[in-house]
Amino acid sequence: MRWVTRKRVKLDRSACAWLILRHIDPQATIEYVEADDLPEAIEEGALAFHNTVSEEPDTRERTSFQELLAEYKLDRKDPALALIGEVVRSAETKEPNSIEEGEGLRAIAKGMNALSAGDAEMVERMLPVFDALYNYCLRRVEGKRGWANADEGRAWS
Repeated sequence: MRWVTRKRVKLDRSACAWLILRHIDPQATIEYVEADDLPEAIEEGALAFHNTVSEEPDTRERTSFQELLAEYKLDRKDPALALIGEVVRSAETKEPNSIEEGEGLRAIAKGMNALSAGDAEMVERMLPVFDALYNYCLRRVEGKRGWANADEGRAWS
């Protein structure tokens, strides 16, 4: 499927792209267009993200990443994805008492943004960051907070 979003990708849209590519549509092609060009791309059949609308009534406080989670009901199926949603929200909103991992994610995303020459490169650089964060969240929802290589019974060669 063809997906489209605005140019000048930052944290939330890179998270959305990861969610699409890893959990919604692994064969997706993602285009980055000027805001004025979004309606035409949508008319041509592209699915827009970073402006999705959820069926849930409490969506005003969500990030676009959380909107995609809700729209595809992934937050109900995968607690690790729901936790990533909280981390992304924390990174985006910087609210007091937010989950602490958000500040680190925001710093990493800003660094990746500075290293990237364009939107596709920003997303490409952030994919392994979100892969790692997902694995961290998988462990965390299982009650594991330590280092994976310190787990008893796990052998590294």
